[in-house]
Amino acid sequence: MAEGFSEAVARQFVDHWETTPDLSHMAKRNPGFRQFVILHVNQTLHDKDLKKISENSAKRCPSGLNLLCRDLRKQAEAP
Repeated sequence: MAEGFSEAVARQFVDHWETTPDLSHMAKRNPGFRQFVILHVNQTLHDKDLKKISENSAKRCPSGLNLLCRDLRKQAEAP
């Protein structure tokens, strides 16, 4: 079941990066949700998806979301 959540999170960040500000808005209302999402960027995902999340975080970070992008990149690059 957890892998299904991870895959859903990956699809959001890989295929729909432009919705990242929506995540940030939801996470401000519910910090536990932010942590849930971050933790599901993990090694159960395909390497190409982790790489894309890292690249998006580094090169396409929406204005004002530097901390979220930093945390996503760190998680995507974790061993």
